[in-house]
Amino acid sequence: MTSRTLKTTIRDRPATVQMGWDARLQYQYMVIDYVDSDDDEPLYSNLSDDNAGLAGQLTYFVKKARSFGIEIPQAMLAKLQADEVLNLGNATSFFDAAGVESQE
Repeated sequence: MTSRTLKTTIRDRPATVQMGWDARLQYQYMVIDYVDSDDDEPLYSNLSDDNAGLAGQLTYFVKKARSFGIEIPQAMLAKLQADEVLNLGNATSFFDAAGVESQE
């Protein structure tokens, strides 16, 4: 499974949006959470979203992220689309709000 993580903020608190392609299950996923959260449950997970199902689509997740005030950078979306097309199983990178990618 790939992991593309956006470093962002929600209500002035550091947060992450982790998205990726699960090659084994053949779907995109998304998890949104605060960096400093003590809660066991994330703010959002496609696994808890009956409308996302197991056939996660990027367009749905982009809209869901917007409901948290988050814009997914085009560079990150392009990477996620490529992950799916190439059926990648293991890749990790991070993005800032400007869409600059790093490997950290």
